[in-house]
Amino acid sequence: MNPWSSSKFRKKHEIAYSSKEPPAKVRANMVILAQLPPPQPLYVKMQVIPNLKGTTISKFAKVNICEQSTIQTDAYHSYRKPLAQKYFHEYDVFSPDSEMLKWLHILIGNAKAFVGGTSHGLDSKHLQCYLDEFSYRFNRRKLPDIFANLCSAVIASTPLHFAELTS
Repeated sequence: MNPWSSSKFRKKHEIAYSSKEPPAKVRANMVILAQLPPPQPLYVKMQVIPNLKGTTISKFAKVNICEQSTIQTDAYHSYRKPLAQKYFHEYDVFSPDSEMLKWLHILIGNAKAFVGGTSHGLDSKHLQCYLDEFSYRFNRRKLPDIFANLCSAVIASTPLHFAELTS
C-alpha cells in the first residue's frame, strides 16, 4: 500500500533559524504530504519546490501521490486545477480555529524545532536535506527493531566520498 494514498498538502512556510547574528529566515516554497488515518499521521514527505504554480504542483502530485487519492488543502488557487484532474480534491478557506490542516501545522512546528535544535543556522541550499532527515525520522518512529534496519541499510549502501557530500 502506498503511504501517500490519503494525503494533505501545504504550500508555503518559513523556517526560522538562529545564530550569533540577529535571527534570519530561510524562505522556501514547500509541499508537505502526510498520510492521515486517525488519530495522527503515519508518514510524511516534505519537498522544497521552486514556485507555487499549478504546473509545479501537478508535477509533484504526479510523482508522489497515487491517482484517485483524497487530497485536502486550503483554498489556494494553484491547487485547484492540477489536483482536480486525477484526485479527489477537498479544499476550504483556512481558519486557525478549525481542525483543518491541524496536523500539518504540528508537523511544520516540529520540523522548525528539529532544524533549530540541530543546526542553529541553515543555508537554504541545505533545507531539502534537513527536511529529508526530519521525514526519515518521522516515518520510522514506530518501526520495530530500528537498529537492525539501520545496520542493514548501512551494509547495503554504497560509500559516499567527501567530494560528493560537499558538492
